[in-house]
Amino acid sequence: MSFADALALSSVGILTSYHIVYQMGTLLDPKPKIHVRLPNKSVSEGQLLFFNGYYNIALLEITADFPLQLPSFGSSPNYGQEVFVLARDKESFLSARHGTIVWRDEPDLLSGNYRMFLSGQLGGCNGAPVIDHDGNVIGMSFSGRPTKLVSISTILTCIEMWMKFRRIARPIIHGLSLRSLELLDVSSREEISYSYNIDSGYIVDVVQFDSTAEKVGIRRGDVIVSFDELGVHSLPKLEDLLLSLGWEFLERGLDASTVVDFKLEVYDPIGHCTRSIILPVGFCDAKVDESE
Repeated sequence: MSFADALALSSVGILTSYHIVYQMGTLLDPKPKIHVRLPNKSVSEGQLLFFNGYYNIALLEITADFPLQLPSFGSSPNYGQEVFVLARDKESFLSARHGTIVWRDEPDLLSGNYRMFLSGQLGGCNGAPVIDHDGNVIGMSFSGRPTKLVSISTILTCIEMWMKFRRIARPIIHGLSLRSLELLDVSSREEISYSYNIDSGYIVDVVQFDSTAEKVGIRRGDVIVSFDELGVHSLPKLEDLLLSLGWEFLERGLDASTVVDFKLEVYDPIGHCTRSIILPVGFCDAKVDESE
């Protein structure tokens, strides 16, 4: 197999893409043997600890006869930020490719909204570390058109949650597709600001018929100003909020059938009023699998 680009988490931990066990839309069975080529060009066999299809991450364990350089982690990436994507070819030569986090989100019924997008000639950087100008790791890239990025804050929360609970949980919010107001063009943002006195939030693009969101009164064109009394201004940061609620769910030992109330502040641009809406949500495992 070709050697995947990967990010060393510790002397024995390697983080990479879920695609090492998932190809052409199918989970490989039996799971393949994984070999990791190290910076000194030696090869170590990797043991798959767990993988997560929703967040597209996999955690391996290896043994190495020399110390691996540990990364330093930065803060969450920002839109418009210039970054570098580190990659290695089949001969283990390191390269750094320049890119920019583009002002774009991907409304998708709150599925995959943790992703950000990169511009630049980045090639097939799948599972490669993304660093800032100070050399701090701020995320991991995934190949596609355009290249995708998941924030390091989301990745570390997933790993810490799995290490503590052997599960990754997040609220289930069915039937909503959102766009960040922050990512609209300048003229649209100005119009919304002057017309409705709203500078941040999420515009509701789609509300599925007969969904819980529709039943509690959320409509297309509404603006969600806050989630659970917190103002979060981008979909990736919203994903981190959902993960933090999942952490609380696991820590409290709640049953899988538990439903909790999610408080939303929703602005109705037609009625020119803000409403407090209680959205009942359940929790689910975000597609975690452990290697046997």
